[in-house]
Parts: sequence; structure tokens; C-alpha cells
Amino acid sequence: MKHGKERRKHERTVIDCAVRFTIADGPEATGRLVNISEGGLAIATDKTAAVGEEALAYPDGLGRLAGKVVRVFEGGFAMALTLSDIQRAHLAKRILAAKTGAPYLRLLERRAGDRVKLNLPATAFLTATSETFACEVLDLSAEGAGIKSDIRPALGEEVKIGALQGRVCRHTAAGFAIRFAKGEDAPERLTA
Repeated sequence: MKHGKERRKHERTVIDCAVRFTIADGPEATGRLVNISEGGLAIATDKTAAVGEEALAYPDGLGRLAGKVVRVFEGGFAMALTLSDIQRAHLAKRILAAKTGAPYLRLLERRAGDRVKLNLPATAFLTATSETFACEVLDLSAEGAGIKSDIRPALGEEVKIGALQGRVCRHTAAGFAIRFAKGEDAPERLTA
């Protein structure tokens, strides 16, 4: 019979860094990354999770990682990642860069100058319910936007803010974040 490590498809790498995450529709929480591979990761945290719950993790410098909780242990949980082959290949490069201390240039080029701080008052529109509410666009990139709001729509809910349109991808202390549909050029849409 195969034991733990032999059953794993991908080699685990120990990287000590902070990680922000959400479980199901819960608020954003924090923890420490225990280990990571192209197939999954483990997080040390006092936040409880249940096997089968959807999760999003944002380990420092490693990007946005989606998946499901597959194991709960004392002081944390492990999740299996849901990634395309291309996303897995990029994650492997980011893990190697974090392990060796070498910069991952594709990630740096993509992020350099992309995020714009705005603090722009706006009105949000929930497509499913036609509800509107006041909010503030805190920051914006080609991939999404950070929104300050007392209202936190459900994860996955479609939101329109002016010419911007996306789905709620996480809840934050200030409100929530939306991720734009692929190919949408957010900064141009905002200034048009």
C-alpha cells in the first residue's frame, strides 16, 4: 500500500508566507502557508473549514488559487486546487521562484503598474436582484477591482459598477472584490 507522499501527484514545497483566504461565502481570513504544490496547499489557521467547501487562497507572491477543502487537521486545513494545465504550469514557476528567491518575471510584468488606487464613490447594481447600493471603488486593475461597501454580495454574484462588470470573487475587511470577465479592459472602460 502506498503511503502519504507516494500518493501525491505533485511534490510539496515548504514556503513560509502569509496567506489570505475565504471559505465558502465567509469573510476573508488569514493564516500561514504550510506547503504548496501545483495540485494543492495546506494552510495553518485557527479558522475552521469543512471537507468539500469551496475555498480561495491568496498566498503572498503566488497569486489567486481556487479549489476545495479536502482535509482538515488540528490548526488548519488542506485544499486541492482547481487549475487548468496552463495555470498549473505558471504556479509551478511561481513556486520555483519563491523557493529559489529568483523573481518570477511574468508575474512582475503583469502586475507592474496595473493596480490603480482610486477611492472613487460609485453605485453598485446587483444583476440578479436589481438591487443598488452606494460603494467606493478602492482600486482597479485589468483583472478586477476592490470595492468598499457595507453590503457584501454572495461569492459569484454578478455586479455592475458604472461601465465595469464582474463577479464577486472574495470578501474583504472593507467590502468585496470583483473579477472581470476575460478580455475586459477595466482601466480603459473606467476612463471612457
